Amino acid sequence: MSIRLAGVAIFLVAALYAWTAQDYTASFGDVLGPSVFPVMVGIPAMALALSLVVFPGGSVSWPSGPRLLRQAMALAALIAYALLLEPLGFPLATAAVIAAVAMVLDGPAIKSVLIGIAGSLSLWVLFDQLLGLPIDFLGTLFGG
Repeated sequence: MSIRLAGVAIFLVAALYAWTAQDYTASFGDVLGPSVFPVMVGIPAMALALSLVVFPGGSVSWPSGPRLLRQAMALAALIAYALLLEPLGFPLATAAVIAAVAMVLDGPAIKSVLIGIAGSLSLWVLFDQLLGLPIDFLGTLFGG
């Protein structure tokens, strides 16, 4: 039963995500506009969520102890990312969240930081330089 409830919850979140995106507009960018990507993500997410409701399988057990703590730490890192994105800017906040999640997943600290830096700069180049989507590089803390 809990798989079906999770499917219903995921469906509702995906439907709200896709429905809210219909009003997104931008004065720059491609012809399709900014609402296309959320709808492209939301519709398959709704379909997959419905498959959980119609065809539930397996059993669900809640994680305990260290696993639950790791999930809470990963969630805390994502919430911190949302709060720090504007003040720190995209590259610093993204590098920090990638490194933090890598460490939560038991990655060595040095490798996690290097992956965070490489991933952050790669994403910035992809979105800002190649796709032409302007991303605040320095954030408000550094006068950007």
